[in-house]
Amino acid sequence: MQRTIATLVLAGFAGAMPTLAGGQTLQDLPSRKPGHWELRMVTTKPGGTPDVVSQVCIDASTDRQLMEFGLRVSKDLCKRYTMKREGKALVIDAECKFGPMKSVTRTTMSGDYQSSYTVKVDGTTEGGFAGLGGGKGPQPTSMVQTARWTSAQCGNGMKPGDFTMPGGIKVNIKQMQGLQKMLPQILGK
Repeated sequence: MQRTIATLVLAGFAGAMPTLAGGQTLQDLPSRKPGHWELRMVTTKPGGTPDVVSQVCIDASTDRQLMEFGLRVSKDLCKRYTMKREGKALVIDAECKFGPMKSVTRTTMSGDYQSSYTVKVDGTTEGGFAGLGGGKGPQPTSMVQTARWTSAQCGNGMKPGDFTMPGGIKVNIKQMQGLQKMLPQILGK
């Protein structure tokens, strides 16, 4: 159960950040406008998954830290991870392993990163945790995350680097940096 919660927290937090590929640098990605962002994740495959609305508070420093964290985690968990530009969109092809779950995905990121952006993920997952669809062989996955900037001020006691998920789970990038050191134990590597 502890692994399940930790993996879900990590997956949710990862959604709050634009992601980098091995050959990319932070300068290759647009910076998000500082302030409060609302993230809405809609999963269509597998069906029946409830929409998830999260909040993130960033400034220039924590946005950069989130991107750096995403790069380190991607290098740790993905054996194949490439990013390229297709028109105005960033496209990431990845093959990753999160504990017992393997995923092969194509992610398309687009938007101005000042008022909104969209992240679309299509692929397959295999394995995983019992009760979360694990053990059924490769399963199609499709998810769209829309992010919109709502305010220069974060409010509700949030400070830059905070990420709040449904159920009141709140973490900060500094906590996630500590979690990265524990990934091998959490994910059973």
